Amino acid sequence: MTQRPRSPARGRPGWWAPGMPARAVMLALAATPAPLPAVTAARLAGGADPVELLRPDSPDPGAVAARLEAIGAGLLLPADPGWPLAATPPDPPCAWLFVAGRVPEGPSASVAVVGGRGASPLRRAAARALGAGLAAAGWSVVSGGAVGVDAAAHGGALDGGGRTVVVLGCGLDVAYPRANAGLFARVLAAGGSVVSEHPPGVPPRPAHFLPRNRLTALAAAVVVVEAAEDSGSLSTAKAAGGRGSGRVLVVPGAPWDAGAAGCNALIRDGATLVRGLADILEELGATAAPVPGSSAAADGPAGTPASARTGAQARRVLAALVDGGVLGAPRLAALTGLQPAALAAALLELELAGLVRRTAAGVQAVALPGGPRPEGA
Repeated sequence: MTQRPRSPARGRPGWWAPGMPARAVMLALAATPAPLPAVTAARLAGGADPVELLRPDSPDPGAVAARLEAIGAGLLLPADPGWPLAATPPDPPCAWLFVAGRVPEGPSASVAVVGGRGASPLRRAAARALGAGLAAAGWSVVSGGAVGVDAAAHGGALDGGGRTVVVLGCGLDVAYPRANAGLFARVLAAGGSVVSEHPPGVPPRPAHFLPRNRLTALAAAVVVVEAAEDSGSLSTAKAAGGRGSGRVLVVPGAPWDAGAAGCNALIRDGATLVRGLADILEELGATAAPVPGSSAAADGPAGTPASARTGAQARRVLAALVDGGVLGAPRLAALTGLQPAALAAALLELELAGLVRRTAAGVQAVALPGGPRPEGA
């Protein structure tokens, strides 16, 4: 009598067999198509057997391993040495991380710097300066890899000669945003990390980004540089504050600055106000180190700050542009009290210093005095 080949257990993939290594099962489960890895992680944390969570379309772990090797990545599990979320597990939990580059150092050596995609040039400059200062002080900078504040923070960490961690809401082999593909390559070349809960090939979807924000548990503190009302940066800050030991630090803004509405609300609710790098390092119990191109490095032999060496009239113009908005010449003249000739001279000085940009709409501050120059300046 001819025996029929034994079929796999109901609901399990055809490659599965009893006694398979636990890591192979987890590799297949992590690569199983699913809208939210956090849901699977919560089921595992509740005691579910990984084998029981496999589906008929769960990929062969050998094929997944080969694809990860091809893109220079691997899978990190909570039982692995160096699991970066051991001390501060997020809620909902995280059951795995796909990692390209160095394994993230975890919260004891990391600070997250976050903000919106549409942040003003001045707030992006602030993020870049803070990222550079934190990196120079020995901290790894964590952010989400988006355009705007995230990219500025990652770039600043590289400027400061340090490492940075990019947390994606898509597969590691998906260049999103496409404009930052070169930045991600620089991060890896500098010894940093690109991580994601999503397996290779998964495109970015709106539902991925709020769960992604909870992975600020990779950092000891979250610095919010820009946050409009109901922005993703607020969810990141709340996730950090909800951990109990997580610190939330915020760059403030004027009441009429829409990009600072969420920042000011966080400060009102008890977050630490950030006036500069020193406030962050004081909160962390750390000390600063000079950053190449920063105000500390640019100070003169007598210790005169670079901002003080800007002319008095130019400083009046910078003060009027402090919110990062675009102001026309008549409005600038009214705010500064400068005559047209004096205003034109001050603007020329600031333009030559790379601190402001003139467009048809008006003038906008794009960098901080003594801080890193913006990309393309």
